[in-house]
Amino acid sequence: MIVKRDLIGILVLISPLLLGGCAPAQTPLVTIAPSGPTATVAVSPPPPTATATPSPNSTATLVSEPTDTPTPVARDAYVADPAALAVFSYDGWQTYTNAAYGFELRYPAAWIAREVTNPGDTMYRHRVTLMNPANPAIKLHIAFKDAAEDRQITPTGIGSGELVARGSVPLLGQPLPRAALVTEGKDVGVVYCGSGEVHRGHLVFWIGLEYAGSPFTDPGLSAEVQATADAIVASVQATAG
Repeated sequence: MIVKRDLIGILVLISPLLLGGCAPAQTPLVTIAPSGPTATVAVSPPPPTATATPSPNSTATLVSEPTDTPTPVARDAYVADPAALAVFSYDGWQTYTNAAYGFELRYPAAWIAREVTNPGDTMYRHRVTLMNPANPAIKLHIAFKDAAEDRQITPTGIGSGELVARGSVPLLGQPLPRAALVTEGKDVGVVYCGSGEVHRGHLVFWIGLEYAGSPFTDPGLSAEVQATADAIVASVQATAG
């Protein structure tokens, strides 16, 4: 896998193994990461093998050496459990409803949901961000569009690291593969559907869990936070045909 990243994001060459249950992107090179003024990224020092070239949006672009062997999953690493999500209780959770696109989802009572409402933002009316105000370094971004819309919802980067397959979650009746972004042995992000678009009927999604902490001094994404994000994703329901 090749990871290309600048100070606001990375480009990831997605392995076919991560695309199960997802619609393939139009080209094999997929851009990932939140866009707009609310997005933040975790910036880590480049690995010793990285090389730098100018980028129009930052001071450097980092390219890591490809690897032919997958990164093994640590024994204590969080892996999604679809069976647990199938019986998950959403008692006390709030509901976010998007009438324009015909879907809704659940999120914890202590969290907030913020839609992009700034007309100057490229994700205007096409992304909702969910977060716990007590831990603003962690955000779950869900971008969306209608399948008939000619609009890009896959962003441009989420940070540096290696994508490691970590199970799947159910989304609108189909399994959705998920992968952790691992840096310094810590989970510093999660992308769903190999960071590509997720097609479910007339709805198209891009989903990613962002972590703005440092992999060198901060603990990374806990299993509890990842399980909560998975439950939110699994709660998505269509409200209109």
